[in-house]
Amino acid sequence: MGARDTAVARTGGAGTVPPETLEPAAMTVMNPVRPVRTAQATHAAHTAHVAHAAVAARAGAPVVRTGLVRLRVSADDAQRRSLTPREVEVLSLVAAGRGRDEISRRLGMAPDTVASHMSRIYRALGARNAAHAVALAHGCGVMALRPGPQTPTVSPRERQVLAGLAHGLTSEQVAVHLSLSIETVKTHLRRVYRKLGVTSRANAVETAINHRLLAVVVDTSGAATRRRLVRAAA
Repeated sequence: MGARDTAVARTGGAGTVPPETLEPAAMTVMNPVRPVRTAQATHAAHTAHVAHAAVAARAGAPVVRTGLVRLRVSADDAQRRSLTPREVEVLSLVAAGRGRDEISRRLGMAPDTVASHMSRIYRALGARNAAHAVALAHGCGVMALRPGPQTPTVSPRERQVLAGLAHGLTSEQVAVHLSLSIETVKTHLRRVYRKLGVTSRANAVETAINHRLLAVVVDTSGAATRRRLVRAAA
């Protein structure tokens, strides 16, 4: 990629997420409805959670917080490159919630060609999946911000789930990092989809960024850790 990818790129302009809105540590709020535990069982569960967090930290795993979404990629990754105009076109349609068959019809290409473009996009951006690719493309300035007419209201937890999508995490991974059950994460996702009027994870990330529910920074200054979930917009 060009020089813009060797520095920090931000969507939404300076001051989109004021520093005072950032929370200092990962939230560990559990499900509001839980079976009654004995003191011994509660202590054991807490010990296991602390141990898991310590292992995740040592492994450089994403940390879920409220605040800013910071995506770290390796500056010396030989696979990374600029997207072609056609790839940007394909990714923009994916971000708009279009399926492979619809993209195929719109662009006059075979469905397999659409899939090939997406595979190349993932390699070029260092993305895990379509939602992660959309976030990276916005953070690198490849995709332009298109502010929506009205900003939907989402809860802090729903915004954290959105941040997990922006980092390319699965529902199971989001559940682990937020100390929630997988069913609770799925419930949050359904609510987010309904509030944002979206049909896919990539579409949800695109809409959240355009409505400034998420602000994305891509750091390609040579960090060894390719991806770290640091903060989701507060």
